[in-house]
Amino acid sequence: MKTETIYELVVTAVQELITEPWTIAELNIRYLASSHEAECDGTYLDASGEAQVLSTDFPDEVLDALPFLFVNRANDGNPPTNSLQMTISAQGRFAVDYEWDQEIQDEDDHFTKGGTAKEWLKIRQEKYGYTPE
Repeated sequence: MKTETIYELVVTAVQELITEPWTIAELNIRYLASSHEAECDGTYLDASGEAQVLSTDFPDEVLDALPFLFVNRANDGNPPTNSLQMTISAQGRFAVDYEWDQEIQDEDDHFTKGGTAKEWLKIRQEKYGYTPE
């Protein structure tokens, strides 16, 4: 599936999931290469400017397509990435920013090798300074 087609699927899905007036949404997508899966979360600003949690209960077609954003990018000869932020306006305009996030890769490697969540939390705290809420 072409990258532009995937972007259009994501924009449409976000527009359909937000049922109240809104201005802008930010969707964060993380790519786990070992399982060829993508995870996502996000927020949007409602009409009053308050941040709201963006549901990522996307149709299967969208969820299945997300990993190909990263695969297509690599196939086009771009540097490896495993994270992207997509900013979407209520009018359907969007911008994307791809990045490499070593923490995502370290987490993926840890669980691929059979590591536990408890072990990962300790590693994450030591290496990245993360403390659970």
